Amino acid sequence: MKKIITLLFAVCSIFSFGDNASEKRIQVRGTATREIAPDSAKIHFEIITKNENLEKASRENADILAKYKNLLKKTNTKYEKIESTNYSTYKNYNWESIKVNEGKKEFRTVLTVEVSPFDINLLKNFMTVLVQKGVYNIIRNDNGSYSFNVISQNADNKTSYQNAVNDFNDIQKKLAANGFNSNNIKISGYDNNEVNMESNKDVKKEVYTVSHSIEVSTRDMKKLGNIINLAHSLEIASTGIIEYDIDNKQKIEDQLYEQAYKEALKKAENILNKTELKLRKPVTITDNSNGVIRPFYSYFNRNYVDDYNLDILKESDAKIIEKSEHNAIIINPQKSSFSKTVYIEFEMN
Repeated sequence: MKKIITLLFAVCSIFSFGDNASEKRIQVRGTATREIAPDSAKIHFEIITKNENLEKASRENADILAKYKNLLKKTNTKYEKIESTNYSTYKNYNWESIKVNEGKKEFRTVLTVEVSPFDINLLKNFMTVLVQKGVYNIIRNDNGSYSFNVISQNADNKTSYQNAVNDFNDIQKKLAANGFNSNNIKISGYDNNEVNMESNKDVKKEVYTVSHSIEVSTRDMKKLGNIINLAHSLEIASTGIIEYDIDNKQKIEDQLYEQAYKEALKKAENILNKTELKLRKPVTITDNSNGVIRPFYSYFNRNYVDDYNLDILKESDAKIIEKSEHNAIIINPQKSSFSKTVYIEFEMN
């Protein structure tokens, strides 16, 4: 039962009859498909250089492009043209870590001072004298005494020690003037260490970036890999996209439409051969194709470059060419399929 319904639906969709014989029509579909190899290709690259001087960054960028063109010539890699698609410069800031006080050392003297237990009413005077001398860390011991450190630092060891002793004597003298017994203020410990004064400091620096986007066009489909590999060996960034195109697109479209029309006409004639009806001129032709023929694309592993290594410019051409042959990208352009589909409605009588 299902097959009968399907057959009836197919017949009804093919024939359309009006009240008059002249209004009898048939609609058929014609499709033409062709696989076409690309005739040309475009690959996009970006040359990025950075320098604290804009003029140097620009010159280095130009040197890289010149070296790239020279390597293409040396390897017999043909190309139609190399065009600039964008050229921009901008200023940024980098933080660079630099070493300060390199090789510098000082000596640090620590005198531990202990003050015997005293009347609580003298605590305010005690704290005031120590704060004036820059002593803020005070420890109260289990036996009720107080201890703190007197610290001095100087490039000369003897001077460091003497300054610490002078500070102690000054504290002892001032506490004695504020109700303390000087005999109860004593040095209970001593320490002396060498201090490394070297350190890293972040410095803000201006950096100029030059970005030059180029488009390499070629008709040599066998050397696409060379174009990419040489660029990557020079640390030129790539987008990872190849844009292919074909010649005479309009002519090919016209041929496909003609083939699709002929296929539709043949279908209509084959159908009517089984009837007494005769095919007349087409009434409507509807294009059901998926747009016009456009460039198509393939992809490869892109090369991302944030900062250029200028040492590469010092390398010999032979070394760079040898480097490009290791882990080389191989590109084999594939054919792309294009088709045109038309629906044609013919009159019958």
